[in-house]
Amino acid sequence: MLTETFMGILKALRCPKCGWESPARTTFRCSFCSAVLEAIVEIDYLSKSHLLEIRKRTDQTIWRWFEFFPIEDRSAVVSLGEGYTPLIKAARLSEKLRIARLHLKNDTVLPTGSLKDRSNSVGLSKAKELGFETAAVVSTGNAAASVAAYSAAAGLNSVVMVPKGTSLSKMLQACAYGATVVVVDGDFDHDVAGLYKNAVREFGWYDCLSTNPYRDEGKKSYAYELLDQLGDDVPDWIIHPTAGGTGVYAMWKGYNELFSLGWIDRLPRLVAAQSEAAAPIVAALEKGLTDIEPVAARATVAESIQVGNPISVGWRALEAIRSSKGTAVALTDDEILEAQSLLARLAGIFAEPAGAVSVAAAKKLREKGLIARDGLVVCNITGHGLKQPSAIKVSDEELRPIAPDLNALRRRLADK
Repeated sequence: MLTETFMGILKALRCPKCGWESPARTTFRCSFCSAVLEAIVEIDYLSKSHLLEIRKRTDQTIWRWFEFFPIEDRSAVVSLGEGYTPLIKAARLSEKLRIARLHLKNDTVLPTGSLKDRSNSVGLSKAKELGFETAAVVSTGNAAASVAAYSAAAGLNSVVMVPKGTSLSKMLQACAYGATVVVVDGDFDHDVAGLYKNAVREFGWYDCLSTNPYRDEGKKSYAYELLDQLGDDVPDWIIHPTAGGTGVYAMWKGYNELFSLGWIDRLPRLVAAQSEAAAPIVAALEKGLTDIEPVAARATVAESIQVGNPISVGWRALEAIRSSKGTAVALTDDEILEAQSLLARLAGIFAEPAGAVSVAAAKKLREKGLIARDGLVVCNITGHGLKQPSAIKVSDEELRPIAPDLNALRRRLADK
C-alpha cells in the first residue's frame, strides 16, 4: 500500500551541471557554477501496484500524484483545484490541420486561467512549508495572477512586478487577489528583471521564478495527466508554448520518471513553440549551441512568451528537445493570430495568442511534413483569451446597435 503521509521524499537539491548538492532547502542556485538547482524526489520505491493505487484515488488535481512532488508536510499543500484539465479531440480542427489524432490540452480552464497554476501550487506549498511570509514574481502577466492567487490561498503576502504595457486584464487579476502590483518602466529582460533580483535579495522574498526548483516541479504534472487521459499511450509529439523553457524541461523530466519506473515504454518528442519576436531557444537549436544566447525580445501579440533571455532553465529545455528528438518553431504574429482564430472557431477554445502558439506550430510542422497525418499530437493550450482580450479585433460597425425589427436584423445578417 502507498504511504498515507501525503509527502514527497525530497532527496536533495542538486546542480544538474556539476552535481553539487545544497545543504540548505532555501538555496536555489549552485554555489560553484550558479546553475539553478533541481529538486530530486525519491521515487525508486514505486512499483506498478503503486500506479494502480494512484488511479483509484478520487483526487482530480495534480496532487493525485503527490509522491512525485517535493512537499513533505501534508498541511502545507495549497490547492485551488489545478490539474486534470480536459484533453479534447477537436474533429474540425484536426481535419483543418490534417492531423487525424490531434488532442488539445486545455489549460485555459485552470483556476487563474493559465498553466502557471501547475507551478505555483507546488511552489507556494513549499513556501508555506518553509515558513516564508512574502512571495514574489516578475512576469508579463500570467505568473503574476497565479502567484497572487496561490499566495492568497496560502496566507502569504505577494508582490508582483510587471513591465509597462502589460495587459490591464492580467494586472487587475493580480490586484483582485490582493497582490502589490509594481509596474516598471523598462526592458523586461534587463531593467525589470534586474530590479526584481535585487529586491528578492534585499527583502528576503520567496522567489517564484524558474530559478525556484520547487515550482519548476509543477509542470511535470502534464506527463502524469496525459498518461491517464491517453490510456497509457504516449504522444508522438507534445507541442508547448515556450518562453523560459520550464514547461518543456519539466515535461521531459516527468516522462523520464515514468519511463524509469517502467510505467511507459517510450518517450514523446517535444516541440518548443515560440514567437519569432522572442525565439532564443529556436535560434540556439538552429545554431547547434548547448546554451542560450540572449536575444532582444521585440513586441509581439504573444506577450506571455515575450522573453529574450531564458537564462534560468533555457539550456535545460534545449537539452530536453534534443534528447527527445524534438524541435523548436518560431511563429509570426499573423500565424499566431490565425491559430487563435482556428482554435476558437473550430474547437470552441478561446485562448490568448501565446496560448494558441502550439496550434500554429502544429500547423507549420504538418505542412512541412515533419508531423505525420496519423501522428498522435498534443497541443498544450496554456492561457485563456480573456487574459488579453485586446488581441481580438472587432470593428465598430460589427457591434453597432440595430433597430428592433426583422428588416434591420436581415440587413445585419447579410453583412456577416
